[in-house]
Amino acid sequence: MCKLGDIIVIDKFKDEDGEIISKHSFVVVSDSKGCISGIKYDFVASILCSFHSKEHLKKKLRYKENFLIKEDLISGKKLNNKSGYIKADQLYYFDKKQINYKVIAHMEDELFDELIQLIIDLSKKDKLKNIETNLEKV
Repeated sequence: MCKLGDIIVIDKFKDEDGEIISKHSFVVVSDSKGCISGIKYDFVASILCSFHSKEHLKKKLRYKENFLIKEDLISGKKLNNKSGYIKADQLYYFDKKQINYKVIAHMEDELFDELIQLIIDLSKKDKLKNIETNLEKV
C-alpha cells in the first residue's frame, strides 16, 4: 500500500504520449480515490528523474516546475545514488489494480510540504498536466 510522500518504483507505465516505460520512480502526491474524465483512480504521483551531469542539473533547475530532491530528507533506499528532481507539473493518475509497484523510500514531511506547495502554485497558474494514460490497461 502506498501513501502520501512515498517514493515508489512502478514496473511499467505509460508516459504522457502512451509509450510504455519500464521501471521508473514516482512520488505519491495523493492517495485519495477519485474520478477524472469519467475514469476511476486511487492515487496520483509525480515522476522522478535523475541528473546526468552538472550541466543537466543547471538546465533542468531553471524551470520552476522541476523540484530538487534533497537526499537528506529521504528515508529508505537512496535513489540510484544520483541526485534528481521531480517534475511537479506532471500528475500521473493510477489504478493500483492495473500496475505493479513497490515502495522504496519516503519523503520527510518538510520536503513533501514544499513539493505540495509548488504543485498548488503551479495549479493556480494553470500549469499542471493531468496524465491519464495509465487508467487504461497497460
